Amino acid sequence: MIVAMVTACASILVAVMAYWLNHQGETRRSLREARIDRVSSQLKDLYGPLLVLTETNEKAWSEYYRRHILPIGVGPVGMSLSELEEERWRTWVEAVFAPTAQKIREIITARGDLIIEGEMPPVVLEFCAHAATYDALLADWDGAGPSKSTLIRHPGKRFLSYVRDSYGSLKAEQALLLTAAREAGRSGFDQSAR
Repeated sequence: MIVAMVTACASILVAVMAYWLNHQGETRRSLREARIDRVSSQLKDLYGPLLVLTETNEKAWSEYYRRHILPIGVGPVGMSLSELEEERWRTWVEAVFAPTAQKIREIITARGDLIIEGEMPPVVLEFCAHAATYDALLADWDGAGPSKSTLIRHPGKRFLSYVRDSYGSLKAEQALLLTAAREAGRSGFDQSAR
């Protein structure tokens, strides 16, 4: 009778431990899958599009600057542009810079919940403020004054660096998470339980 009682208790203990370990493994797997989904969404819905648009905008600005500003030696902001230079600048603002800035602002506004940090980074807010001032510039181009630029300046390389760095760190995290998931799946048990 005692042997049967010990055997029954041992069986119950083994069943409880097996259930508990399985539950812990499933919890870890669910958390890992949720993190993979979150990082993938951050890349696909926010930082991927931001990277493409900011890199494109940076390339367009560099080329515009190289071809149209450096050769003519445009001086400080506020210097009058010739009629041809003004028309060229307006074309670039209307066709390239403003639409790209507006797309970036729309993505940030729509998917700001995917920002890596706990709160919106100042450089992102600076860029959105810059993009918002394009609305006023384009609405009243002739009254915009001699510089014909946005009221709030573009944050420059800081914004591009932020987007590049964020995208890169998320890609690295995604690779680690996917590798860990493959290894856990290959071994048949959750290695993070060790």
